[in-house]
Amino acid sequence: MSTARRQRHESGFSLVEVMVVIAVIALVSVVAVTQITPPRSAAETEAGQLALRLEMARRHVLATGSLIGVSVDADGGGYAFMDLHREGWRVRHGDRTLGPVRLAEGVRLTLAGGQSANAATGDALPVPDFWFDPLGSEPPVVLELRGAGRDYRLTVSALRPVEVSDAR
Repeated sequence: MSTARRQRHESGFSLVEVMVVIAVIALVSVVAVTQITPPRSAAETEAGQLALRLEMARRHVLATGSLIGVSVDADGGGYAFMDLHREGWRVRHGDRTLGPVRLAEGVRLTLAGGQSANAATGDALPVPDFWFDPLGSEPPVVLELRGAGRDYRLTVSALRPVEVSDAR
């Protein structure tokens, strides 16, 4: 009887063997998923980062009651966040989150249906193309981000979160 018990007890896999097999399967799955997932385009990355920054500016304005403007570079290669002071609008230099940004190579940002305020006026003093008003009285603004492969449309409003959609 002792041999029958021993055989019944020794048949099957040990817990360690099962755990090793599960670990190997998990490792192979991670490698497969990272190889299958397509890399994000530069325009997609920039659209996500711009949306996050715009959302942070919108929330900052609603929380503090201050004004923050956004200026798109005349060449479309970047943008800057601005504060309103007594002397006028000033770019937020030194702010890692809401400071001036240069877009990735080949990516361009424009206001839908219009020129940049700075390109239109040619003024030496920077003027924002749009701003976040703590009262939410300004109309929504649509930005277009164009890059190789895909284009994105960002809809910005003081009262709703920033919306990112495919521009096609």
